[in-house]
Amino acid sequence: MNKKKSFKIYYLLLVEGKTEFNLFAYLTLKKFRELFAESNIQFSNKVEIIKNGNQIISQGNLDGVGNLYSFKEKYNRIKKDKRYKRAKLFFVIDKDLDDTLEIERLIEQNGDIVQFVEYNFEHLLLRFGNKNPKNPSDFNSLADFRPYCKVEFQKQFKKKASEFKDPDFDLIFSNIKDAEIRKSFSELFSTLSS
Repeated sequence: MNKKKSFKIYYLLLVEGKTEFNLFAYLTLKKFRELFAESNIQFSNKVEIIKNGNQIISQGNLDGVGNLYSFKEKYNRIKKDKRYKRAKLFFVIDKDLDDTLEIERLIEQNGDIVQFVEYNFEHLLLRFGNKNPKNPSDFNSLADFRPYCKVEFQKQFKKKASEFKDPDFDLIFSNIKDAEIRKSFSELFSTLSS
């Protein structure tokens, strides 16, 4: 008996930056390729927003999310654009912002999904790479924590997180159980049950 084909579920992918995109691509197209290939889920990064002749969002890259105001401005532009009005959005954002809860509320109240990374990609990869990074509680503010993660990442891995490629991710993720990876990206993997 033939297996009945289910309808595809499409998400427009929006990432904070290149690092988030590279890791998302690694997880969905390499590490867990079969899971995502066999699912009815499809992600597309074809979100382009131009304002006054300048590219604001290119290929789903938000080019940073500094605070609620900057996120809201980009988010509202996407939601008002007729090309994306009815689309379901899937965001991949660091969780080290002061406005994280407000950003999460805004995304979810509109029926979209956000995969936060605890606390940011540099911290996650340092932790998964057994580099024992400091936590936000070791700092006076998140504004001090974020630069520490970037500097510590470069010190430990000898390159910026945005320069990480599949072989770099392979080294880190080869020592981490799939269950722990899935737990860290629970929103992403929850789409598979859609």
